Amino acid sequence: MGQLIAYFGGSFDPIHQGHLATAQYLARHLALKKLYFLPAYLSPLKSHSLDSTHRVAMLNLAIINEPKLAIDTRELLRPPPSYTIDTLKALRLEYGHEQPLAFIMGMDSFINLPKWHNWQQLTDFAHLIVVSRPTYTPIFSTELQQWLNKRRCNEPQMLEYQTAGLIYFVDTKPYNLSSTQLRATIASRQTTQHELPQSVIDYIYQHHLYGATATNES
Repeated sequence: MGQLIAYFGGSFDPIHQGHLATAQYLARHLALKKLYFLPAYLSPLKSHSLDSTHRVAMLNLAIINEPKLAIDTRELLRPPPSYTIDTLKALRLEYGHEQPLAFIMGMDSFINLPKWHNWQQLTDFAHLIVVSRPTYTPIFSTELQQWLNKRRCNEPQMLEYQTAGLIYFVDTKPYNLSSTQLRATIASRQTTQHELPQSVIDYIYQHHLYGATATNES
């Protein structure tokens, strides 16, 4: 088996320091060959997102000096709704059966996994890496818990010994950040200097995104 390749799904609207710190930690902790940010065109569970051109531009600015981080825009090129299962099927077809693959999600997404399209098939094509918080104890539905019990893995090395099929929980440093809160902060003309990379802040104000104007510099 080869080194693990992981895909980090999300809207990234906008990408913030919490996203970046999580990606950097996982790349080190799991010795990833590559970690791809996988921006969604529009999540079936969300009503709207910023135009994908801007979201990709901000992602590119944020990872410009990160050689292990990259962007995969396939979901932006596919007609909505965007289903993760379709992406994982396509990735497995491209990489073949020998390459270990993983899909990264937050604990909030994992708890709601039974709402996802064909969710029980996800691990047929990739591992799931679930990003948790050290002090947070989630409550799973009975259906999700039973599904998890058959797949949970406690040793990260196993993610390279198998190509798919496992679920690994990893605790990361808590970042009290959310893109929703940051959009509201920008719109209310408050500072975001420590929450966003400076290059992303500059881009937001240059293009007047999220209600930002040239006069409300952060």
